[in-house]
Amino acid sequence: MNYRIKEKSFLAFIAAKKLKAKQVAMVIGKTIHLHNTSEEEFLNNRRWFKHELAHIEQYKKYGLLKFLFLYLWYSIKYGYYNNPFEVEARKAEE
Repeated sequence: MNYRIKEKSFLAFIAAKKLKAKQVAMVIGKTIHLHNTSEEEFLNNRRWFKHELAHIEQYKKYGLLKFLFLYLWYSIKYGYYNNPFEVEARKAEE
């Protein structure tokens, strides 16, 4: 799978503030954006890594704009935790 990792990402910093989380990994397209974690620490956490890889597959399936629209819509409709994309990514962790 083709992906890129960006440490100290401003986008991930904003997400961390919004989610009130100490560490964040988030995906935009094929790039995994990290806040307050190193690439090495992230890659060594297999569950976290698999979770983000699932989001990359979702982007591949839906395309950038459609995925972002659906992700936002589902987050509004179901909440972050019950967003079907997050449910699917949590299942991929195992």
